[in-house]
Amino acid sequence: MKSALTNQPPPRRAALLRALFAALALAFVLFAPTDARAAGTVTLATREPEEVNGKWKLNFTINYGAKPDISYIPMIFSFTPVVLYERSLTDQSPERPLLTRLPLKGQPSINESMDVGFSDASGKVFNITKFDFVIRRDKGFEAGEYDLKITRQTDGAQMGQTIKLILKGDNPIVDRRAMVFAGEKKKKPEEKKDDASAEKKDGEGEPAAGGETPAEPAATGETPTEAPPAEPPKQGGCGCRVAGVPAPSSGASLAALLLGAAFVLRRRTARG
Repeated sequence: MKSALTNQPPPRRAALLRALFAALALAFVLFAPTDARAAGTVTLATREPEEVNGKWKLNFTINYGAKPDISYIPMIFSFTPVVLYERSLTDQSPERPLLTRLPLKGQPSINESMDVGFSDASGKVFNITKFDFVIRRDKGFEAGEYDLKITRQTDGAQMGQTIKLILKGDNPIVDRRAMVFAGEKKKKPEEKKDDASAEKKDGEGEPAAGGETPAEPAATGETPTEAPPAEPPKQGGCGCRVAGVPAPSSGASLAALLLGAAFVLRRRTARG
């Protein structure tokens, strides 16, 4: 009986232990929800926005959890791509593109830094605000699925839960049809053959146009007309040379030759 009583802790010590556990439980109940409320909540007007001219507009309602100390809170909107919506042409569908959901892993996040305002024009601060901005294709966004995480730049606390975002739209078409080279190789010999035959035909026609010698005139039964005999030069004249008229050298030499021949013939006749 005495041993059982000696094993029990003193009443004062037991009371201190009970008070300590109660304080820890109270701190957990009080402070844990306070931290959760301080992180706030974030909701989207739609988690599947439609693309308009290469842009998607996102409309947020952000509850800060309490009135912030300043009017504008710098935040980071981090978009991590997880699924890409690929439109491709295949051998089975060469004309109409097929939509394929391609899972992505280890992709870098696209970060957009924004200052979110929690005050109105008069400067009054609220704990809830509506905020919107636009994301564009030229910033690297494509139609697909993203994990959106919003954090405060001041302390790195996450605002709300990670949001599953689906960007709807038509990505550029990817041609995944098999390329056939064999057909093109078969066509080349035929083209060469056609070119050779065309060159041969051109070669046969060219001599007829300019390569052959001109054909001789056809023989006829008529005798060719003879040219008129050359007339002897006319004698006489004053022997003057008119300027601009060539001298009749051929007529003078012929006359001298005839005179010489007549002189020789006369001498021979006289001797005989």
